[in-house]
Amino acid sequence: MPAFGRGRGVRALARRARLRARGQSTVEFAVVLFGFLALTAALGVLWRSFQDGLLVSHALQSASHHLETVVPGVIADVFLY
Repeated sequence: MPAFGRGRGVRALARRARLRARGQSTVEFAVVLFGFLALTAALGVLWRSFQDGLLVSHALQSASHHLETVVPGVIADVFLY
């Protein structure tokens, strides 16, 4: 085969490879963007929970020393252990 024939084939193969990989960066960008937006939304929900005091109120209600709303029979069970 002549030298120019082989070069043309290599260039054609490289061009086909570039055409096949053309959308890969777009897909990778979309995946990373979706992950970043999901992380940002989750942090926003967590921040709002802290800001409203929701997590603190749940922690106080589930603490064993917080006995305001506990039934008297359950108090005996807590102190027996």
